[in-house]
Amino acid sequence: MPTPMSQYEQLTLALQVVVTVAAFISLAFLYRQVRVMVAQIVATQEASRAQSALALVGFLQSADVRASRHCVRSSLSAKHHSQWTDEERNHAALVCANYDVTASLLRAKVAPIELIVVNWGPSITHCHEILSPYMTDLRSKPGSHPAYWSNFDWLKSQVTNTTR
Repeated sequence: MPTPMSQYEQLTLALQVVVTVAAFISLAFLYRQVRVMVAQIVATQEASRAQSALALVGFLQSADVRASRHCVRSSLSAKHHSQWTDEERNHAALVCANYDVTASLLRAKVAPIELIVVNWGPSITHCHEILSPYMTDLRSKPGSHPAYWSNFDWLKSQVTNTTR
């Protein structure tokens, strides 16, 4: 027959039960706080991504870039790149650089690629078609690099793969 617990043992047992319950309650609050913090982090990341997408759209829609795309698609499409004026080459270079930077940001997952591919896909494809010989010529010059504006090539391939 077990011996009855002393008053000290009963008090110790009661205290252990209280500490255990308090520990579980603390863990429950901690778990809830972690879930709230994770939700806040996800919301912050989504807001940052949306802000980046808006900045990228602003970058693509700036007046000088739009004017350069218009020049490439309307004027330069009708001429061989060897006949372009210096101003036309500057427009071509701006479009190449603009789409190259856009692609590098998309590759870094700063903004959703679908946003750009859906809204600028025809322009990307058309500009790439017009500017490809120009880019090839620039890449082959001494001191240049074969990967120059290669992100623009990647972006065009993403448009092609997405629209199929």
